[in-house]
Amino acid sequence: MESIKTLFRIGYGPSSSHTMGPRKAAEIFLSRNSNETDFRVTLYGSLAATGKGHLTDRAILDVFKNKKIEIIGKKIFFLIFIQMH
Repeated sequence: MESIKTLFRIGYGPSSSHTMGPRKAAEIFLSRNSNETDFRVTLYGSLAATGKGHLTDRAILDVFKNKKIEIIGKKIFFLIFIQMH
């Protein structure tokens, strides 16, 4: 049986949820596209809003360390309109 430390690793920064998932996604994407040299990563929602503060960018940059990479944050706001009839 694997230990909890094997199954769960603490990520960078104050919020592991903002680093572990994006890092894993970056690792999978890079493994499938390892011959490419230039990448653009677009962060949305809370990852875009808190990415730098929670070190999301650092987690992703570590994966692409020998590649040219641009990280863009697109903060998307959702509006809800409620009308009375």
